[in-house]
Amino acid sequence: MLFQILTTIGTRLLVLFGAFIVSVLTARLLGPEGKGMITAILVIPALVVTIADLGIRQAAAYLIGKKLFNYNDIVSTLLFMWFISSSLSVAVVMGILLLQYGGEYSWELLAICTLTVPVNLAIQYLRGIMQGKGNIGSINKVEIMKTALNFIILLTLVWALGMGVLGAALTQLLMAAFTLGYSMKLLLGEVKFKLKYIHPIPQQMMRQGFSFALALFIIQLNYRVDVIILERFTNVIEVGIYSVGTNLAELIWQLPAAIGLILFSRSASSSSSQAAVERTAKLIRVIMPMLLVFGVFFWFMSPLFIRLLYGADFAESGQVIRYLLPGIIAMVLFKLIHSDLSGRGAPLFSLRVSVIALIMNVLLNFLLVPQYGAVGASISSSISYMYAGVAFIILYARRESLSLFRLLILNKEDWAQIKSKIGSIGVRFMKLRSR
Repeated sequence: MLFQILTTIGTRLLVLFGAFIVSVLTARLLGPEGKGMITAILVIPALVVTIADLGIRQAAAYLIGKKLFNYNDIVSTLLFMWFISSSLSVAVVMGILLLQYGGEYSWELLAICTLTVPVNLAIQYLRGIMQGKGNIGSINKVEIMKTALNFIILLTLVWALGMGVLGAALTQLLMAAFTLGYSMKLLLGEVKFKLKYIHPIPQQMMRQGFSFALALFIIQLNYRVDVIILERFTNVIEVGIYSVGTNLAELIWQLPAAIGLILFSRSASSSSSQAAVERTAKLIRVIMPMLLVFGVFFWFMSPLFIRLLYGADFAESGQVIRYLLPGIIAMVLFKLIHSDLSGRGAPLFSLRVSVIALIMNVLLNFLLVPQYGAVGASISSSISYMYAGVAFIILYARRESLSLFRLLILNKEDWAQIKSKIGSIGVRFMKLRSR
């Protein structure tokens, strides 16, 4: 597991660096208005993908991990469900975009954003297959490929060809299409893709997936609802400033996302809940001190980073990051615990906390955004995230009969293992130097 965590964290760091470069490039090439425009339009397809996914990715990973049905039958059923959900979601997204932006933006821009939906859905489903098989290496390869494609295509279309916002939208579509092709290539040797309805797998997936989808949709809506409210009460420039701040601050989530990926896979195939809880608690104890140190450093340095990398037009994004950081770090707890519980088939345990956090976020946004714009949105999100992180860790501790001290504070055994690992790495390093 340590090797998987290290390679996945290495991949995430690489992806994080790539996403950071792409974020800077996009902001520099499009400016606050263009960045705000593309962010506002892509929110709708992203939210619909979360709903249309129906939790099928997690359900497929869970069924494959538990070996409840034949592997090839699950894959064939996934293809059948992708066809149905994609057809419906394309119609829904196009309808919403036409109603909201019909006379404002070109039909080509809206069509390109709509077409990202079926492609991203297919990538999600294939990721579920890899996750269920515990094939974390393939997921890492796909992430690296996706990041490289994003950089190359964005540079070609927006910088070299000067296609502006349309080029940024086309980048998202082409990046997703090439990533899908690469994901299929990685799985071709393991499985044959056949569109087939096999009773009762769709019903089982829907039943299992609904709980995953509902939990994930509420969480995603809480992340993005502020963009919708911000655009309604202010303008696309404020959205652009806010999106730069959130993009940069949310890069911190790449770390728990990497570990959560492995936690879900391990918890899904784990025969003992106790082992899964111990594994999750230890990861939280080890990760949180590192994140707190990094968070303090980032809080002091973020305004300088923003001015140096994004330019004076985005200076206000530094304040957005500062207000967001406490909530972003608290949400790491939420994300790690949710991954463990989802892998053990209990994704709805987070629902009560998520719904309250979402309502809190919406009310605060309506209260603060009209007066404070992007900064008001960041304060609203941060308070909502802090509530979600703290409330969820308390509920999890009660559920698993753990004390908060045991869940959050490093113990003697942790220190001994950390020292042992550092020592073994030092020995290997010295051996390499002596060769």
